[in-house]
Amino acid sequence: MFFDMITLWWKSWSWKTTVWQLLADKLWFERISIGDIKKKLAEDMGMTMLERDQLWDKPENREEFDLKYEDYQKSLNPHWDTVLDWRMAFWCQPTAFNVFLNISLEESAQRIFNAERWLNGDMSLEGVVAMTKTRNERHSAVYKELYDVDIFDFEHYDLVISSDSIHAVWIAETIVKAYTAWKETMLK
Repeated sequence: MFFDMITLWWKSWSWKTTVWQLLADKLWFERISIGDIKKKLAEDMGMTMLERDQLWDKPENREEFDLKYEDYQKSLNPHWDTVLDWRMAFWCQPTAFNVFLNISLEESAQRIFNAERWLNGDMSLEGVVAMTKTRNERHSAVYKELYDVDIFDFEHYDLVISSDSIHAVWIAETIVKAYTAWKETMLK
């Protein structure tokens, strides 16, 4: 048995949001973003997202928050046509079609720098590279500690795509083709 579900995990600025939306539109799947769940959780706790993120960043609170996200993902109906984005979606939905959107550190940092997103005033490109590297390392360490899983191990995914020089539309089309082929093999 398999799920009619595609999960996405990504590195920063690998076109995840655009790809996520395109996939849902092309396949007529529901979009579920754990980011939306995080916002709802913050609201339920009477917090802003920043306050929630600051709590999550404290090691003593990570497990509590991640367990809530994990429980939500595992509670999803396996027969929903869904595109789910979250770091541990591949782990929570192991029979889904699991996709990783990869990007080089340099390209990711360049996109962030060009968009002037999350930058503190006059941050240099080198500073953005360092910030992005630290962010990736932090994510890796958190999930290694909580789940003993390397989220950047490509063995967890059915498809890995580099978005360095590829447009989001092409990425979505490639995922749809690969998902369709995967689903056909699962039906045999």
